[in-house]
Amino acid sequence: MDESKDKHFGKVVLFYPHTNPEAIVVSGIKCYKHYSLKRAYLGETFFWGLLPQAGDQLSFQFRKPLTLRRKPLTLRRYFFRSGNGEHPSDKFYNTTIEALLVNGSQYSNSLNITADGFVVIGKFDNSGIAAANVDENLGRVVTLRLHVHSDSDNWAILSEIHIQGDFTR
Repeated sequence: MDESKDKHFGKVVLFYPHTNPEAIVVSGIKCYKHYSLKRAYLGETFFWGLLPQAGDQLSFQFRKPLTLRRKPLTLRRYFFRSGNGEHPSDKFYNTTIEALLVNGSQYSNSLNITADGFVVIGKFDNSGIAAANVDENLGRVVTLRLHVHSDSDNWAILSEIHIQGDFTR
């Protein structure tokens, strides 16, 4: 490869774009400049949030394409990467991944359920990644959210958002 012709040669990858299911995207964390959660979800850039605080949430309310109605999603896999090459410490710390299920009440005794009815299905690790293949028995997901549990000394970047699943009837 001719390095002089590759405009990306030597540049740090700042985000990884993916095509995600249709969703209404809501952030409780103020974004820096144009680095919004919606643009990150659409694969246009990364999300860069100012100082996450305990209780802050980022949510993805699924909806079927071409409708305005919310529509459950059978979640197969999720992958969130926080931080990036230029700002490696701007990660999500002490943050869980939670799902609001269509029939969440059936799991009230067997899973970790939040006070508002979300099921905790994962968390960010020390390297700033939250990823899992989701058990098909979990059921249909209406909303997926990231829930911050402690104040951060750093801003937070989501450099990769990848949610895989199928809309149900």
